[in-house]
Amino acid sequence: MYYFDIHCHILNGIDDGARNPEVTAQMLKMAYDDGIRGIICTPHYQPGTFDTGKAERVVRVKHLREIAQRFFPDLRIYEGCECFSASGSIVEDIDRGLSGTLADSRYFLAEFSPYTPAQIIERRLMDILSAGYWPIVAHAERYYAFEDENFRNHIASFAYIQMNADSIMGEDGPKIRKLARKMLSEKIVSFVATDAHGAHHRIPKLSECAEYICSNFGEEYAETILCRNPESIIQNTKI
Repeated sequence: MYYFDIHCHILNGIDDGARNPEVTAQMLKMAYDDGIRGIICTPHYQPGTFDTGKAERVVRVKHLREIAQRFFPDLRIYEGCECFSASGSIVEDIDRGLSGTLADSRYFLAEFSPYTPAQIIERRLMDILSAGYWPIVAHAERYYAFEDENFRNHIASFAYIQMNADSIMGEDGPKIRKLARKMLSEKIVSFVATDAHGAHHRIPKLSECAEYICSNFGEEYAETILCRNPESIIQNTKI
């Protein structure tokens, strides 16, 4: 089984991810050696903090893809972003070429703060859905609102849940690990990604988590959330 990482801050100098081209190169090699064969580059988009628009992201991804093809010809690289969605003009920013979707699909990676109230999360996700996009909640296990089982199951009924591999493996602490594994057991998670930011901390690695999911929830589920569902983004087909 190969892995497809839909959430990765590998583009250098755009946000709080890779600091320079050397770190980006290290992350590419680490991802490939770990079995990752697809990456969607998802720098933060948050007006006033991270403002790089789609046109610049496309240029940078094209350059990264050309470099990757020299060394890892079967590694696919796509453009996307992780959009802070608790405030701002989410859909309008897509139309203005600022934020955007994943790999030019209808899938939209929405980020919130840990303290964003449940009603705001629900409202903003519904706004995205109503505009014709398919919302994915980035690292949902980090948000306090998702500690409520009824709320998280309600959100999973109309949006997709993305979880970080590090959270599942305990890198973000026992409380987040417990919630992440609980959500896996409920089978409401649609994607597991790295959310990698560097080559030393928060690295692009999925294999260890994949082994855990296979052992505890079955190989079929692991393949679905690490490979099949990500491929649906590239094909722009609804899961």
